[in-house]
Amino acid sequence: PTIVSMADDAELRDRTEGLLLRNTQVANQFDLCAISLPMPGTPLPAGLMLVARNGHDRRLLRIAAEIEQLLGA
Repeated sequence: PTIVSMADDAELRDRTEGLLLRNTQVANQFDLCAISLPMPGTPLPAGLMLVARNGHDRRLLRIAAEIEQLLGA
């Protein structure tokens, strides 16, 4: 969906945000940072979730970028 369509449709926005944030939401509720990386080559959609302490966002993103390269995603 486009930003405009989500701004005009609260139900679409809520549904889309729920799908985008559901993987990292538990960690975020405990004030942790998290990222979910797609796992390539799996028969069903799968992801690898990485979690770090609060305030370690940049470090987590660096680690995630390295893992993403290793996975070939």
